Formats: sequence, structure tokens, C-alpha cells
Amino acid sequence: MRVLIVASTMIAGHRLRTALGHEGLMAETVALDDDPAAAATQTGPYDAVLIEAAGLAAPVLGAVRAIARQRLDVPVVVLVASATPESEAEALGAGADDVLLAPIATTTLVVRLRALQRRMLGHLSAWISIGNTTLDQACLALTVDGRDVRITRREFDVLEMLFLHRGSLVTKRDFLQRLYGAEDGPDSRTLDVFICKVRRKLAAAGAAEFIRTAWGRGYMAEEPPAVAVAAARARFADGHLRRPSRLTSPAKAWAEAA
Repeated sequence: MRVLIVASTMIAGHRLRTALGHEGLMAETVALDDDPAAAATQTGPYDAVLIEAAGLAAPVLGAVRAIARQRLDVPVVVLVASATPESEAEALGAGADDVLLAPIATTTLVVRLRALQRRMLGHLSAWISIGNTTLDQACLALTVDGRDVRITRREFDVLEMLFLHRGSLVTKRDFLQRLYGAEDGPDSRTLDVFICKVRRKLAAAGAAEFIRTAWGRGYMAEEPPAVAVAAARARFADGHLRRPSRLTSPAKAWAEAA
């Protein structure tokens, strides 16, 4: 998850960035008076915007309105030390999705951010399933038919993007921006390696293939038909765990399973 922190001071912004980083989130910071709406548009994509300030003063409300006008389709959360019911209502009316009071535990803040992002993308639960594979955002875990699949944190992040944006293409640029931020990161071949490793682990665990490759562009998660899920379960039960050869789309695996 990649978050843009709009901070009242750079000290506060650095503190929040460090805290979110310890929870596995990618965070970048911009000052409240440095046109955060432009930063959100030009350096995105982001999965959430977190505005930090002492209170809901005019600059904060102005930033909320400016970011809302960009129609970025990401949750905007305001974290303040104090707020009245009237000022909180004004912030929500300006476009904020939530107003939180500081101090707040970092784990609670992260849960709130993930929940808002998830709901904005149409997922009502922290458990998101595709085929017979389930991603658990609450525990940062992956299971196939209830069996745990051992994956790295980076592999989880890749899968989380696919699950949350199920049915939509996630470009390689979006993947790399969310994984490594605006700083120089690895090239797109690193992402291809991650996807290849994840596919092997999922197939070995008895998962039906659901990751579609759009060559040169990115990847998409698609719901496999029941026949593909049944075939994957049968292969796992029989101890035949070899993946179908060079899949470019789940459709090819589905056709072979029919």
C-alpha cells in the first residue's frame, strides 16, 4: 500500500513515514503548503492520502477540497490532534473519508487506511477470494482451500494489488510505483520474476490459475471458472503439481482443464 502523507511539518511527516514503513507501507511526504493536490496527481498512483495537522483549520480543509477535485479514487484521511463535531462534519463534507484523532496507534491507523481502500474498491471484507485462493489483509496471509501458502512480504504486496483490483489491469508502472515509490527502483523484469515465483507457489498449493499476463503492459487477476478450480484441486489431491506450460492467460489453463 502506497500512502501520500500531507504533513503540517516535515518532522511530523518523517515520523509518520517511518511509523508506516515499519508496518510495511510505502509512504512519501509533502508539506501542507506545497500544493499536495498537485503532488498526489503528479507522483501517483497512491492508495490513500493522509493529511496530518494540529486541527481542522482552513489550510487543511483547502487541501482536502483540492485533492477531492482531482478525483483520484483514493481515500483521504485527516489525522488531527483536536476537532469539534462541526469541524469534523465540515471536513467530511469537503471530501475527507475519515477524520481520526491523534495520538493513534500505528497499527490502528494502518487498519483504517486498508479498510477504506478496500471498501472504495468494492470489497467489504478483509478476506478476498479468487477461485480457491484467499488473501487475508488482516493477517497478511494467503491460503488455498484453507492451506497456508508461504510467501514473502513483497509477494504479498504484489498479490494484494491484484486482488484489490480484480478484473482490472494493473500496469507494470503502477506495480513498481506502489512497491518502490518515486525513488529509483528495479526495472519491470523484477516484477516478472515476482509473478513467476508467485504462480509457482500457488500452483504447488493447488490453486487454480487466475493471474493473466498482458504482455508488455502488466497483469490482471480474473475469476477462474469452476471447472478450472476443480481441476486444480484434483491435481493437488493426486500429487500432480506441475503447472500448465507457459501460461499467458488463465483462459488457456481453463481450456486445458475442460
